[in-house]
Amino acid sequence: MALKFIDPISGEQIGSTSLGRAVLSAAMSNLDSSLSNSLSNQPDWRKTYQSAFACVAQAEFSSSTSMLEVATQGLIEFESRVVTESGELLVDAVRNAWRLSKDLVATVVIKGSGEKLIPKVCGTETLEQMTQKHMAESGIIAAINDLDKSRVDEDLLIALAGGAEYSPSRPWLDWGGSVAIVARPRVELWQELISRARYSAGTLYVPVLKSKLKGADSQTLDDDELARIAGLDLVNDFEAASGWLATLARTETRRLVLGSYAYAPGAKHIEAQAVQHCLGRVMTESLPKSRVVLTWLATPTDSHVVPVEFAEDIKSRFASRSLLTKFRDFFYGARENKPTLFTNANGIALALIDPSSSVQGSSYALAKRVQRWMAYQQQAADRKVIYLVSPPAYTDSVLSYRILRASYHGAPHFGLFPYKTDVAISLATCLLLSELSSPIAVDKSNPTAIFSRLAVHAGLWRSIYKPSDLWRISTVRGILGYFKKA
Repeated sequence: MALKFIDPISGEQIGSTSLGRAVLSAAMSNLDSSLSNSLSNQPDWRKTYQSAFACVAQAEFSSSTSMLEVATQGLIEFESRVVTESGELLVDAVRNAWRLSKDLVATVVIKGSGEKLIPKVCGTETLEQMTQKHMAESGIIAAINDLDKSRVDEDLLIALAGGAEYSPSRPWLDWGGSVAIVARPRVELWQELISRARYSAGTLYVPVLKSKLKGADSQTLDDDELARIAGLDLVNDFEAASGWLATLARTETRRLVLGSYAYAPGAKHIEAQAVQHCLGRVMTESLPKSRVVLTWLATPTDSHVVPVEFAEDIKSRFASRSLLTKFRDFFYGARENKPTLFTNANGIALALIDPSSSVQGSSYALAKRVQRWMAYQQQAADRKVIYLVSPPAYTDSVLSYRILRASYHGAPHFGLFPYKTDVAISLATCLLLSELSSPIAVDKSNPTAIFSRLAVHAGLWRSIYKPSDLWRISTVRGILGYFKKA
């Protein structure tokens, strides 16, 4: 079932550019009418969207209430502009499917018989080394060191796009956890996931559309037969996914952890995120606070507000470069990173950083901002949210782009250290497990803590070089990576 973006007044279909302008404008409507008007008429959107998102990011932290205000208005607008093929608001369609518990999905439960692995971060680099190299924030050290490794099966992880390379599904199974995966019906993917589950110590919940069973008993299928018909397409099967989650909520006694891991190129990313968002919305509306946790893998390649200490650190390290490094930087045209400093209405000194990349596009920026707003909103409602900034990694999807291969190849020469995929995934999954065991806590002295406390940004947020220069010089320095095979 296709999704469309519309103008809610005229009902006419619009594109992702008009959607982005409208949502950002609405987000600022109560806070700054002048900026709101400017955003609604932002010219040449594909060239100016990064500055638009940066302006809104700063506004999010202009006072103690602005974060919630921006998020609420932005999400109301977003929800009013995404509709189904029939013209029904997507959020209403998802609500109805949940309420009716549409019985469209059979569940096959696969219990692994393997040895339980101990949760740990892969790789040879220690957490201390990561923070010393400015790849991650120091909060990760206590979070991982205090990790209660015995609690992995106390929750049911529901992984949307859980077959994605960067999702925590696989280590979760290896560690003995239970995971229900919404992933596309792709035979090779489900063969791999089912096999992984069989040899793990965990439990995999596999969804199968009943229409594909054609009267057969799902419990009698062998693994190959199951792989051929398993899976739900997040966008096309959103009603089935909503009904399945409602069934899990009704039959499971454990806490449900809804993880959003979908990625798609261009405007399809907004569609996938719209479904993830609406599923999260319906679950939080329908279940007690103690029953559901929302979690996301956030990107560091977006405009964020951080404590002013980040800017002070950047300035100090740029000034202390060696003579040889200064000569090299002059040769490459690498200029100093100068975050925008400001003090909000509550007297808290903050800094705006914008390491976004134009390669990712405006649809990516909007999809990720919708996630962040939902995190703000649910935190304000005293719900448990886990919003983990996870690093650029050598994933297959990244390495499929020649220009990004070149950038990643040259980046370590300038203090940006993309992670090996297994290290990034294991670290993010350990942090998820750690946060699930911790109490809800909001640091009023640091309103950015929701994403800055445990940020693993690979050096991007503390880069001493202007972000646009950093991406350019990394690409030039790593040009040989452009010609290497993915």
